[in-house]
Amino acid sequence: TDNKGIKPAYRKKSLKYHPDKNPDNPAAEATFMLIAKAYEALTDETAKANWEKYGNPDGKQSLEVSIGLPTFLLDGQWKYVILLSYLFGMVVLVPSVVWFYYSNSSKYGENNVMYKTWAWINHAINEKTTVANMPEVLSGCAEFHELLMPRKEDMERDTKAMKALEPMVKPHMNKPKYTHILVVKGNYLVHAHCIRATIPGFMQDQLDSMLRGSGNLVKAFIEQCHQRMWMGPTKEVIVFNQMITQGVWIKQSQMLQLPHFGKGVIQKAAKTEGMGGSQSLEKYLELDADVRAKALKEIKELSDEQRSDITTACSIIPRIDLSVSTFVEDDEDQKIYANDLITVRVKVDRLNLEEGEEAGLVHAPRFPAPRRESWWIILATKDGKIVSIENVAKKTKVFNHDIKFMAPPQGAYDMVVHVLSNDYVGLDKQSPLHFDVNDPALLPKFVPHKEDMELDEEPTMFEQMMAGNIEEDSDDEDSDSDVEDVTAKATKKVKKASSDSDSDSDDEDMPVLKKEGTEGKKDQ
Repeated sequence: TDNKGIKPAYRKKSLKYHPDKNPDNPAAEATFMLIAKAYEALTDETAKANWEKYGNPDGKQSLEVSIGLPTFLLDGQWKYVILLSYLFGMVVLVPSVVWFYYSNSSKYGENNVMYKTWAWINHAINEKTTVANMPEVLSGCAEFHELLMPRKEDMERDTKAMKALEPMVKPHMNKPKYTHILVVKGNYLVHAHCIRATIPGFMQDQLDSMLRGSGNLVKAFIEQCHQRMWMGPTKEVIVFNQMITQGVWIKQSQMLQLPHFGKGVIQKAAKTEGMGGSQSLEKYLELDADVRAKALKEIKELSDEQRSDITTACSIIPRIDLSVSTFVEDDEDQKIYANDLITVRVKVDRLNLEEGEEAGLVHAPRFPAPRRESWWIILATKDGKIVSIENVAKKTKVFNHDIKFMAPPQGAYDMVVHVLSNDYVGLDKQSPLHFDVNDPALLPKFVPHKEDMELDEEPTMFEQMMAGNIEEDSDDEDSDSDVEDVTAKATKKVKKASSDSDSDSDDEDMPVLKKEGTEGKKDQ
């Protein structure tokens, strides 16, 4: 549009929104200012260039941050409502949120586990703890108290459900050590999950909540065992975690972890060539794929779709190869001496994966949440003391894990490296580890190079800086002493001059003495 069209439009708009015609209307005043800016950008070449380049007719602007508020907040009739809302938010709402957050966070300690649970773990887990004891330990954790406590109106319903579960779970349980209603109820639910018993819907929801919250608690159980260096209970806790993940229990077949494998299918699968009647999951996975497929076709109870599910599960469940090496980094003779930093390198190769493939989610259809595959790598002594333990969740086909520790005194040592699955039963591996520690006195005497010796005798930069400061200080002291000497000499001269002047004045004041017979002459 040319100026002939712009000017009339500007005049019309400016008259409409002029502040004089719209008193007490901030919106009209703001619109009037925008109209003036628009007119300037359309008619002035410099302003137009600034608009095209910077988006503003005034040129480049500094960054401004503003908050857009609804127009009703600027209306005077709402000022008391806004003030009261502000006071409510600052005086009531914010302090309430802070108090609620602090009151809840103060209940939790390390690994987001409640302090009451840490006390319970310290009491419930000991050196004789086994898998059979772990359902009670998990049920007694403080995180589940509110979940498992029945309400008064639901007490009768819970009691009936517990009585219905009792004959199913009792044959698989140890004699309960704790009789509190929360522990008993949780114990029944965990056993029902592991033996794959059917439970009421409301109890299934409670069980799923327990299983979803078990991850941090299992790590807390392992941490407690690690602090006391108990290898036996640590292994029992990890096996328990495998069992609640897969929904199997003690003395049950490991092959229940495969889909559609019931009692009859397991017995027929155990007769597959190469199995020898064994019900080991690891041994079944090691079978040639063609042999396994042929054996599955002979099991009439399975449909083609079910056979496909089993084949897929066998490709997901890991088979690993384990190798262990020991060395000292940057060591020339490859021997270990006392106080060396030993590195134990554990190499794990997932044989079920091809090169470039990565491990996916765990095959755990009975667990209520997705899980990533991980492994517990433990270094322990032969007498069952833990040296190092860590959970490794690397997804690559081959991965290394380094364990570093200081070499013990001279002697021969035997240890064991355990690689335990966090998710599957029956896939754990272990490897013996032997190393000899030599006397450090056998090391060749280190003779430093001549130039290195000379460098050691040279002052460091810090020493040079300190020496420079000392010289400056001594120069200052010398200059100060010179000034003091000059001042002292000047003071002496002044004192001498003043004493001479005093003596002269005294001579002038004294009367002239005359000898007898020499009147009129001065006696010098």
